[in-house]
Amino acid sequence: MISRRDLFAGAGAVVAAGGGIVLAIKSTMHTAQDRTARAPNFSVSALDGKTRHQLADYSGKVLLLNFWATWCAPCRVEMPWLARTYARFRSEGFTILGVNMDDGDMPAVQRFVEEMGVTYAIARNNDAIVAAYGGVRFLPQSVLVGQQGQILRRSFGMPPTGEFETAIMKALSKS
Repeated sequence: MISRRDLFAGAGAVVAAGGGIVLAIKSTMHTAQDRTARAPNFSVSALDGKTRHQLADYSGKVLLLNFWATWCAPCRVEMPWLARTYARFRSEGFTILGVNMDDGDMPAVQRFVEEMGVTYAIARNNDAIVAAYGGVRFLPQSVLVGQQGQILRRSFGMPPTGEFETAIMKALSKS
């Protein structure tokens, strides 16, 4: 059986070059073709295993659903930007739910989240949310959900931050 770590490890390649390290990351960002496509409902547990997160909890907000893992190099690069973006836009109705794709060891994941300075909600993955959102083939992978629950954008890999911030601002302005 191949673990998720082994399966996704190739998503970001780290290449030594000229005494430095270059992070090669390929990203694609897709605007949803059908603006009426509803985000699938989900129910996931927080890292503590006690709190549950559901799509309905984010009604009226712009939600970035972000699939990530501690061992994913592009995720490590993306998380500080996500934390800053969350801090910048949360008072306007923007929120993030990070869905962790690690296999087990939630205390290690919690330590990682704290080290990265993440203040948005983090949940454990489950097969139902992964299937509902079309599978997770690359990490990081994000889905931007509008205030009425419609899928606005999907991103595979690290999105261009300027484009994603523009999409967030546009979604927030539609209130």
